[in-house]
Amino acid sequence: MLRHFPLLRLSRMLVGYFVVALLVAAGSCWAQYAEFRSKDYATGKSWVSLLNGEVKGHRIEAHFFHASTHELCIVDEGDGNPIYGNLEAAMSSNSCVAGINGGYFAANPARTPLGLLRHASRSISQLSTGSFTVAGTLYDTGENIFLERSASLRVPQQRMREAIQGGPFLVEQFRVVPGLERTRKAMRTFIATDGTGVWCLAITSPLTLRELANILCSPNSLGSFRVRMALNMDGGSSSAFWDSTANIYRQGFKAVRNYIGIRPRKKHASSPRRSHLSQ
Repeated sequence: MLRHFPLLRLSRMLVGYFVVALLVAAGSCWAQYAEFRSKDYATGKSWVSLLNGEVKGHRIEAHFFHASTHELCIVDEGDGNPIYGNLEAAMSSNSCVAGINGGYFAANPARTPLGLLRHASRSISQLSTGSFTVAGTLYDTGENIFLERSASLRVPQQRMREAIQGGPFLVEQFRVVPGLERTRKAMRTFIATDGTGVWCLAITSPLTLRELANILCSPNSLGSFRVRMALNMDGGSSSAFWDSTANIYRQGFKAVRNYIGIRPRKKHASSPRRSHLSQ
């Protein structure tokens, strides 16, 4: 069983990393960050950023991975009584190395998932569009991971081995998405990619959606990892983050319907060969 670790102890667990501090000023000077992190991100590793300035005292904890070596695993709790009961159990039972809570769900006893949910090429819930909560679709074809607008998916659902919807988008094409909420602070979980096959799962302390998007688009906020696209997942009391490589577990305060995990990529004989699509 993994334990909860205070933030100040996290740096001691990043074995083999040099922890450095640097100040980065955003071009508009809307905020300034003091980052205490590994010198640079590395796939398969995690680190923490401590944020100062207008978001003083807040943090981002992230786990980085590459789509060529790790695949998505969407874990469903099922209708009614939960199969696993928490993120740690769900990830451990499915050979995952890291994970976060998943997408939005209805406030009913079954916690019915909102939007597409697929696991092992089987649909659990159908695609939905028209709401910010399902604006983006994250999916794995068995060969690569993709994040796209739900209204304009480039492959049929049948070719997705794992898939889940979430929203809103925080960043698209390296830019802050317009119209993000600016007043409500809450814990956030998100998934992001630099567009070259590198991805991260992350959790934050309470931030507004606009604050988080601004941070992700600011220089060096995630080291040299430059965020091309980022999708917000169900946050607030649902937020949870588990990482076996760094022995971190941020347990959620509310039972959720599903989780996003990553695990070493398997060779899927049934995966259709296809041309590359950019993340």
